[in-house]
Amino acid sequence: MPKQIVLYFSCTGHTAVVAQKISRVTGAQLVPLEPQQPYTSDDLDWHNPTSRVSLESADDTVRPAIQLPNQRLLEQADTVYLGAPIWWSQVPHVVNTLLETNLLRGKTVWQFCTSSSTPIAVANDRLRCAYPGIHWQPGRRFTHAINGHEVEAWLKQGQR
Repeated sequence: MPKQIVLYFSCTGHTAVVAQKISRVTGAQLVPLEPQQPYTSDDLDWHNPTSRVSLESADDTVRPAIQLPNQRLLEQADTVYLGAPIWWSQVPHVVNTLLETNLLRGKTVWQFCTSSSTPIAVANDRLRCAYPGIHWQPGRRFTHAINGHEVEAWLKQGQR
């Protein structure tokens, strides 16, 4: 049976809630992606142009250090549900730090994001271009009010 994981980055808990619901529907194991330096509420103040998220998002070369998730779980997984918030129409660069390890190369990856209004399309396109060695499936934006039917519909979309 294929091994699945839900790998997610969450600062405020919204993405974690969605990841938990995806895990319940799919049976995939939850694996948090943690930065070595956690984000504080001041770091997350996107209204402040000098906040950490503002500065990191403005510089495509920034790769914040991460605590590498359980490498064995990543290597064994066939399918990865990769979740993160959307910041300025892109995934946080913490996700890029992980993707540049090539641990997801050759795997089937379903990208999901959390955002109250920003669509996932731009972030999805950027990831597909930057990491062509990953078998990207349709991306989806969810809110923390996600339900199992939404997850099932999303997964069926990739089976067409």
